[in-house]
Amino acid sequence: MRMRAGMLGRAGLRMRPGMLGRPGMLGRAGTRARAVLAAVILGGGCLLGAGCAERGPERPFTPGGDLASSGAPADPSASAADAPGALSTPWAQTVEVTPGMTVSIEWPAGLDAEQQAMVKAFTDGYVASWKAVVSQGEDDGYLAGVEDQASRDAYTWVRGFVDRRESATGSAKLYAVRVASVTGRGAEVDACVDESGVRVTDAAAGRPVARQPAWTRPPAAVYLQVAAVRKGDDGAFRVRTYMHASYPHQRAKECRR
Repeated sequence: MRMRAGMLGRAGLRMRPGMLGRPGMLGRAGTRARAVLAAVILGGGCLLGAGCAERGPERPFTPGGDLASSGAPADPSASAADAPGALSTPWAQTVEVTPGMTVSIEWPAGLDAEQQAMVKAFTDGYVASWKAVVSQGEDDGYLAGVEDQASRDAYTWVRGFVDRRESATGSAKLYAVRVASVTGRGAEVDACVDESGVRVTDAAAGRPVARQPAWTRPPAAVYLQVAAVRKGDDGAFRVRTYMHASYPHQRAKECRR
């Protein structure tokens, strides 16, 4: 889903129709994108490394294909101990959006409880947005996890499917998920997304449309999603803005497996 509010691309910030929350693009130098994303956190955090404090040791960005499959627990409760300060272990999760539509999530190791909540704000929002699409907007639970620009972008993205009387089937993947930076109440969450397994369907007939959009095919189907999340007064993290890097941006190329 490319919410997809924006892309980090040569042209600067612009809307990409197929992406969930991919309201903006990361430009070649990333300067404008960093300024925009840092601003939306309002001092609570920043994205793309613009003066942010790193949480934990610096780790090189690698595609999610590095997830260890052996011994990976099938349930999050088994991935971390109950003791304070316990870190997550890698595990794979498959979420059913609706019969015929799933999202697979490869959870990384080394996240503390706070970081897991940050990542969950993004992954829950991604899944919930697809639920809104397949329900033709009747399931609006996705709006509870977004605010500000991300809320407007998410609504516009879902509304596009509804207005075109389109739904979706197949599978999407989230991998190479990481908390890139943390500042105050805000943080940047990065994730690789692969939507090559998604097919747009006619909402009434349930059949794939004859002309599938370009974002369902490689290389456009694989991209880097960047989300600015912030902790509210109620203790819950919500996404405040989305950006993404699409092929041929170098960050998107790093998501290819």
